[in-house]
Amino acid sequence: MSRVSRLTRFRAAVWASLGAHRHLSWRWRAAAWLAAALALACALYPTNHALDYPETRGGHDKASVLLVEDAVRHVNTAVAIALPLFSRDLVGLAQLAVVAVVGAAATHIPKRLLNDQEISGTRLGQRPQNLHSQHNVPSGHSSLASAAAWFVCRRYGWRWACLLLPITAATMWSRVMLDAHTVSAVWAGLFVGVAVALFFVTPRVRAGA
Repeated sequence: MSRVSRLTRFRAAVWASLGAHRHLSWRWRAAAWLAAALALACALYPTNHALDYPETRGGHDKASVLLVEDAVRHVNTAVAIALPLFSRDLVGLAQLAVVAVVGAAATHIPKRLLNDQEISGTRLGQRPQNLHSQHNVPSGHSSLASAAAWFVCRRYGWRWACLLLPITAATMWSRVMLDAHTVSAVWAGLFVGVAVALFFVTPRVRAGA
């Protein structure tokens, strides 16, 4: 197949992925919108920093936390990239590109829009242990790990959940332990990733199936 032909197919697959939500069954569409609603609810949760985060969680002194932060969390992304490449799944690569771009927008735009918003005396952009910190919600690490995991499971089969979902949970845990995000922020990130993957990814149909 020529390079021009592959590029044409890739572009077509990107456009098809952007419209994939129109062909979802009502159950999957409901799940996607539920995830989006939960992401918003978690993002708007007014954390009581004085009550819930009175002191540091000490994650920077724990080897298990640092291992997840520095290495383990990248497994989800690596698997999400490797599977479509090694299986020559051009449609999967296109869907992954859409998930990456839309997921980044769905994470970083709210980070900035919500940063200075206050609810019940809580500035949503404040991270634990730092009054002047910014961009707490949603957690980018959590949304990336979640989107990658759900992309793989939705596209290539739910057997991958045994590996990737625990890593997603560990990523969320490490961000809280490092005082990088509130609990509500990592849950918001989780649901952002789930929603994006459900809206734009379809199961792979194998030849002869």
